[in-house]
Amino acid sequence: MSLPPPRQSSGELRAMGSGNRVFLLPGEMAFVREPSSIETLLGSCVAVVLHDPARGWGGMNHYMVPAQTGNMDAGKVGDLAVPKLLQMAALSGCQPSALRAAILGGGAVVGHLAAAAEVAGLDVGRRNIACAVQMLMKAGVSITKQDIGGTNGRRVKFDTVSGAIEVKQIATTAEREQRSAKLEELRSRKGRILLVDDSATVRRLLRAVIERSDDLEVCGEAEDPFQARDLLLELDPDALCLDIIMPKLDGLSFLRRLMQYKPIPTVVVSTIAKAGSQMEKNLKDAGAVAIIDKDSLAIYQGYETAERALLPALRRAVSAVVQKRVTA
Repeated sequence: MSLPPPRQSSGELRAMGSGNRVFLLPGEMAFVREPSSIETLLGSCVAVVLHDPARGWGGMNHYMVPAQTGNMDAGKVGDLAVPKLLQMAALSGCQPSALRAAILGGGAVVGHLAAAAEVAGLDVGRRNIACAVQMLMKAGVSITKQDIGGTNGRRVKFDTVSGAIEVKQIATTAEREQRSAKLEELRSRKGRILLVDDSATVRRLLRAVIERSDDLEVCGEAEDPFQARDLLLELDPDALCLDIIMPKLDGLSFLRRLMQYKPIPTVVVSTIAKAGSQMEKNLKDAGAVAIIDKDSLAIYQGYETAERALLPALRRAVSAVVQKRVTA
């Protein structure tokens, strides 16, 4: 029989589904002692598969990042999720020497399968793989299969009785290919941000926050959309950090024009972009990658709060691919 289903909210393990099929979401894991199929979808995330061939028992996890980043569930963190899966196998009666392991995933992918890369940096796939290898070697478990790396996602199906693992590549779309090329370029340089805000003080503080990172830099500053237009053509930044209330032209109108004629990934930082507001909705409709309430950054009180909110949004922006938007 299968292990009793634990708490879903902990992110540690998913209960058995109907029949003998388990589908794992990011942060979930399962180890079963009855004939089962355990399945998942992987991008930069990694799945470790454990199989006891003598008993026909097995399990799998699906983690997003190699080490703790913020307040993440343990099941999403490799250096916690792999030992947890090994512990579940041990509680079932499996000795490490009897287990055979596989490491799957860790691709440099884009699109909806690349969420982990937004959390932990562009090389998260490679670091997830290294984490799995290290944890399994430390536990004395043999690694008998690896299907890792590359630029595509994977659909994985594991048969706990035979130990057979079926891996199907998820086809790359044109947009994903574009973003993959952009990510590859960013590995060799910093993401370049153009700041657009009418306040020199705010620009100075935002610059200080951005340049505390090791992968982003400010390539230019503009105090209104007309200066920004000229600098966009001159500097060709990777992303825009845009205010709304500015002289000559407001940020929303400027964003709409940009997305129609020269689309660029844009993070809006404004005091009038409150969560749930009509302005927030309008900015999303116009194509903003992220929208941040400037007051929430507390930029006059230090850098830490602003770093936590602004830097991840800018990292998403510099690696994003945006398309032209035709307006009526």
